Amino acid sequence: MPEVITTGTRAPDAPRPPDAQVRYADPAAWLVCDLVGRALRDWQGDRGPLAVLGVSEYATGDTLRRVAADVGKGTVSPLRFVAASPGTLVGLSCLQFGLHGPSLLLTMPPAEGLPVARVLAARWLAGAAPAVLLVTHEVDRSGTHRGTCELLEAA
Repeated sequence: MPEVITTGTRAPDAPRPPDAQVRYADPAAWLVCDLVGRALRDWQGDRGPLAVLGVSEYATGDTLRRVAADVGKGTVSPLRFVAASPGTLVGLSCLQFGLHGPSLLLTMPPAEGLPVARVLAARWLAGAAPAVLLVTHEVDRSGTHRGTCELLEAA
């Protein structure tokens, strides 16, 4: 059973949070970071090596498209390359909140990936981490990023 559940949205052009540890990241990663932060604020459990498990078919698609457009212009920022990595979707939260448990992104639609993610989370909860932050991310037709974060604890 989820201990804490958060949901949220983020526009692709929303500014980075004022307390950001990282200068640039994909909009999807900022959404996930916000969801994880809210879940951690609401949770009173063991702050051991928390795990982060994400499910997103879209991941860092906005930044990947920007990198491709910049290549065509001959000007590519190294920051965009780092932010374009799909792993940034869960990695940014690990950096921002000092999380050092296992982390993984399943690059598939949440409807298909959640059953797999729940099996992985159960395995991690059996010994690798006291809690797993299970995050989903999707993008709607308007380009708005939508996500959920469930904080799962071992029984």
